[in-house]
Amino acid sequence: MKHVIIGTAGHVDHGKTELVKALTGHDTDRLSEEKRRGISIVLGFAPIDLGTGVEAGVVDVPGHERFVKNMVSGAVGVDVALIAVAADEGVMPQTEEHFEVLRLLGVRSGVIALTKIDLVDDDIAGVVESEVADLLAGTPLEGSPFVRTSVVTGEGIEELRAVLARTADEAAGRAPGGFFRMPVDRVFTRTGIGTIVTGTTWSGRVSTGDELSLEPQGRRVRVREVQSFEHDIDEAASGMRTALALHGVKVEDVHTGNQLVEPDVLPVSSMIDVRIEMSRLPGSKLKNRQRVRFHHAAAEILARSVLLDSEHLGPGDSGMVQLRLENPAAAMGGDRFVLRTYSPMRILAGGRILDPSAPKAKRFGENRLALLAELVSGEPERMIAALAAGAGAAGIEPGRLAMYGIDPEVAAGTARAIESSGVLAGDGERFYHAGAARRYEERILDVLEDFAGGNELVWGIDREELRARAGLSGRPLFDHLLRKGRVEGKLFFKGGKVRAGSDELELAGETRVLVERLDAFVAEAGWKFPMKVDLLSVAAGNEKKMMNCIHILQDSGKIVRVGGDGWISAPALSEVTARVAVMIGEKGSMSVGEFKDELGLSRKYAVPLLEYLDNSGCTRREGDTRVAGPSMKGDTG
Repeated sequence: MKHVIIGTAGHVDHGKTELVKALTGHDTDRLSEEKRRGISIVLGFAPIDLGTGVEAGVVDVPGHERFVKNMVSGAVGVDVALIAVAADEGVMPQTEEHFEVLRLLGVRSGVIALTKIDLVDDDIAGVVESEVADLLAGTPLEGSPFVRTSVVTGEGIEELRAVLARTADEAAGRAPGGFFRMPVDRVFTRTGIGTIVTGTTWSGRVSTGDELSLEPQGRRVRVREVQSFEHDIDEAASGMRTALALHGVKVEDVHTGNQLVEPDVLPVSSMIDVRIEMSRLPGSKLKNRQRVRFHHAAAEILARSVLLDSEHLGPGDSGMVQLRLENPAAAMGGDRFVLRTYSPMRILAGGRILDPSAPKAKRFGENRLALLAELVSGEPERMIAALAAGAGAAGIEPGRLAMYGIDPEVAAGTARAIESSGVLAGDGERFYHAGAARRYEERILDVLEDFAGGNELVWGIDREELRARAGLSGRPLFDHLLRKGRVEGKLFFKGGKVRAGSDELELAGETRVLVERLDAFVAEAGWKFPMKVDLLSVAAGNEKKMMNCIHILQDSGKIVRVGGDGWISAPALSEVTARVAVMIGEKGSMSVGEFKDELGLSRKYAVPLLEYLDNSGCTRREGDTRVAGPSMKGDTG
């Protein structure tokens, strides 16, 4: 079933509400003040029977100039416009303003109802139709069908219903998928039920029991009941007028203009980058930092307009603008909006959101404008490549592309295709622009080369120091590039250090000779390992050079430090460990004396070795004896 919202438009007293009543049987003026004054003040809603295949609802908007705010709120979710023009008056100021709202919101389907046809003859009716046709010329609504109607005589009502059915059937419907999203255009409470909100479901589906987020407050709520035009339903889908009874929020905490959305999907921001098109009405002018009224979803938010690519905009002009909102909004790329002047209030412009969570932008910034130009294209390939380039080392998560209006499935497939072409680099969880990835990869290699050149006796640079010196602190690109370097055999890792080129430290002649002499000296000492003072004699008293060489041997795993300043060869330590395992295996425990006797060691060597075995988990001290530790138990089963 296709779901469509039909929205009325037109000058005050041109018969919109009476026309809706004739089509639906419902009086959408529900307030006593509306009935007393004979004009609509707030939005009215009614179901309409258009036959099989289409389920439609009508949003009846106020026509009086004082209530244009409410008209805009109702027009935002419209799929088909029903524009009422009285045959005895023709195009009037609010006809023009309402039409501008529809045009700026991108409404592409409509029907023109010439009302009060019983008051004029055919010639006058023809003149009015020609006047309206001139208004529609050059817009998406050009060529919309005309129907002459009278609610007094009933003329044209059924013809209008048939034309609306055909137009609704041909109109581009809302995509059935995506996450649930509904702007709130009415909130009230009912005894025994609690807080109830209504709106037009923009996307996705909602059922009883679903958890939603009330934005921009970020408050979690649960759906208790779902209705459409006062009928209980199991599920509401995109394009439907929907009423939700909510659990977890009081009526005073929900406001017209809030949105109910699937949690953790929409960003909430006070800075939004947009492309605007100025109204064609005379006098429309936008200056930099002008205060405006931002109408988005069902909300009106005051904002400052920062013109990014022009000094000012006039009637019919277009340009890139950053809206700095006085209150945050939940939005996504592709959303339509309308701007009105702050005072006096009149339609100023409309357009499409490009970046719903934008960084503070400088005017005439080339990089930012280039990115926005790609977002304007609406082509996923160009948009994703540009967003990745703009994100630099931060990269972009595929799931976040939805905030720019890119369908998640389309985004994932497109990103993979772009990656295979070499434009993107990815690790499955995040995408980076290949150019940015290459630049930072080269920077990492440069840092490693510089470090190796100034620290020839150090195996590699500390991983976190490398991250900082490469300018990648807090950036996941660093981890991606290190994984890539490991797989490609360009980077090597040991004990928290990173090295490029080779896993082996390349030593100069004198240094290599000293390392070999120290290695041999420690190996020859066996269990009676040498101390620092012993090793200094090998290095001719050069402590700094000796310690650098000792660290090289340690990093290579050839020697192991025991005690405060002793070193034992790895093979000797392995033999000690094996002998201890046999002793404890045979007797269940081992005393210090037994250890000394078995290895022929004095206390000077025995105690540091036993402490090393305790700390490494090979043994565990119990009083004056040692028993098998966790690592020995693991080795022996």
